[in-house]
Amino acid sequence: MSVKCMEIINLMEEYANSNIAESWDNVGLIVGDENKVIEKILVALDINDEVINEAIEQNCNMIITHHPFIFKPIKNIRASDINGNRIIKLIKNDICVYSSHTNLDIAKNGTNDTFAKLLNLEKIENLFDNELCKEGLGRIGILEKEISLKELTQNVKNIVGLNNLVVCGNLEDKIKKIAICTGSGAEPNFIQKAVSKGCDVYITGDIKYHNAQLAKDLGLNLIDATHYASEVIILPIIQDYLNRCSTRLNLNIECILSKVDGQVLNII
Repeated sequence: MSVKCMEIINLMEEYANSNIAESWDNVGLIVGDENKVIEKILVALDINDEVINEAIEQNCNMIITHHPFIFKPIKNIRASDINGNRIIKLIKNDICVYSSHTNLDIAKNGTNDTFAKLLNLEKIENLFDNELCKEGLGRIGILEKEISLKELTQNVKNIVGLNNLVVCGNLEDKIKKIAICTGSGAEPNFIQKAVSKGCDVYITGDIKYHNAQLAKDLGLNLIDATHYASEVIILPIIQDYLNRCSTRLNLNIECILSKVDGQVLNII
């Protein structure tokens, strides 16, 4: 059965409703026609030139991303502008783009739940509550048995596929209660929330120097799992969800994962 873009959007909305996204966010259909018949979907973390070229080469007529590539109002669309050129290229190739961002971070089985499960956390609760749903931003959980910060850091390395991570704290500290926020969650209010919840360590991305100082002063260990690596883990979950929907509803769509490595920051 042929599938329109709007039907794919409805499936994604069932997974992570756009109504629960943060107020500053820009989620949903970013580029394209809701009535476009979709045959092949590319799932990626970001929209960039490499991902657009990949979609064209793989004959994908829809891209689903975590990060929206348009946040602020656009005054013009010009080929000389980076995003303008991308919009033109997407429209010329009749490719729809849909983004599920903070709503996917908040949603059940979204980015934070996925990371918590990979860490084998138990008694999972929200780091921040959300008035619109029972889930919230970030997660807190308990390890079955206490381990050192050094051991936990190695576990995180294995999960995100990185050889090196930035850590703040004593590697011999014992860890039992963990707070996480995938992506960028290193602001002072996030750190203070993890402390108020009695967490031994907070795992997030984009940790800045002065925020790490605050965490140290408050006695909270930090692990920077990087913005990209802590969120790219959600892509196979999206792919699996859409493929299961396709089988269950007898939809004529194929969903593939992007092979573009979007990790632009590396420790060597």
